[in-house]
Amino acid sequence: MTVRRVTATRKSATGYITHFGCDDQPGVLLSAADVILDIEVGEYTYVVAWPNQRAAVMHTTDAGGGYLRADRDDTPRNNLLDLPDC
Repeated sequence: MTVRRVTATRKSATGYITHFGCDDQPGVLLSAADVILDIEVGEYTYVVAWPNQRAAVMHTTDAGGGYLRADRDDTPRNNLLDLPDC
């Protein structure tokens, strides 16, 4: 399984991640749907390299449906929202 490092995200007005920017695909935006498929079939693992640790990107669900998130700490907030916009 190949690891892709997420360096930026594009967010919707409601705070969901719609696209990823990864260091191995400069200038290319990967849709959230493609990332979810990659994770579900095990083709790629997506990670975020924070200053002191690495966090895996997960596909999870809530009452609103499926979404992507990464946890780097003990808070319930989605740390992918902290990445720069792409």
